[in-house]
Amino acid sequence: MNKFVLSLLSTVALHSVTAQAADLAPVRMPPTQVGTWTGLYVGGNVGYGWGRYDASNATGTIVNSNGGSGIYGFNVESRNGNGVTAGLQAGYNWQLEQTVLGVEADWQYLNSKAGTATSAIAVPVFIGGNFSGSTSIETSWYATFRGRVGYAFGPALVYATGGLALADIKVSSSATGSIVTALFPPTLGPLGSMSASDSSVLIGYAVGGGLEYALGAGWSIKGEYLHMGFGTKGYNLTGSLQSPAGLTGVITTHVDIKPSFDIARLGVNYRF
Repeated sequence: MNKFVLSLLSTVALHSVTAQAADLAPVRMPPTQVGTWTGLYVGGNVGYGWGRYDASNATGTIVNSNGGSGIYGFNVESRNGNGVTAGLQAGYNWQLEQTVLGVEADWQYLNSKAGTATSAIAVPVFIGGNFSGSTSIETSWYATFRGRVGYAFGPALVYATGGLALADIKVSSSATGSIVTALFPPTLGPLGSMSASDSSVLIGYAVGGGLEYALGAGWSIKGEYLHMGFGTKGYNLTGSLQSPAGLTGVITTHVDIKPSFDIARLGVNYRF
C-alpha cells in the first residue's frame, strides 16, 4: 500500500513539474504588422529633377513679300535642364497580409529650362545675308498616374511603381538677321527679327520606387525616385519677319525634341 501511495505521489509531482516548465518556456508568436497601410491618403513632396532634351532634325523655310522662298538648315544641340520640383499626391492602398497594392496620382511644378547656344543661320541666295538665332526649351509642370506594389515590414513599406506620365513642353525660338544692301562695296543692312513659340502636353511613362515609413496617427514620410520618358515630338515655330527696310515675310522653324527626366523627391502623407 505504501509503495502504491509513493508511486502515485511521484507521478503527480512529475506531472506538476513538467506543466510548470511548459508554462515557463518562451512562446513563439507569429510576426505582426504594425498598423495597416489600407486607406485613402493625401500629401505633398519636394525634390529635384534632372532633365534631358534630345534635339534633332532642325530645318526652316523663309517666304518673303517679294515672292521669294527658300529652305535653310541650322545646328541644334541637345541640352540638360535641371530644376526644383514640388507638388501634391493622393492615392489609395490595399494591404493583404504584408503585400500592399495601391494607386497614386500626382501633379508637380518643375523648373526645367534649357537653351541652345546662338548659331549662325545661312539665308538662301535669293535674299543674301544671314541670321543668328537661338532656341529654348522649358517644362513647367508634369503629372503621373501610377500603380504601386510593395512589401510592409514593421512600420516600413518598400515599393515599386509605374504608370502614365504627362509633361508640358514649350519650345521658343528667336532670330535676328542682316541682308546684303550693296555689293560694291559689300554692305549689310538690318533684315529684321522674328520670335515664335509652340507648346504641347506630351504623354509618356513613369517608373521608379521608394521607401515609406509610418510615424503613427496616420502620418508617414517617404523618399522616392522616378524616371520619366517621352517620345519624340516635332515643333513648328512660325514667326513674322519685320524689316526696317520694308521687307516682310514668314519664317518657319521645325525641330524634333525628345525629353526625359529623373526625379528624386521627399514627401509626407496623411492616411485617413
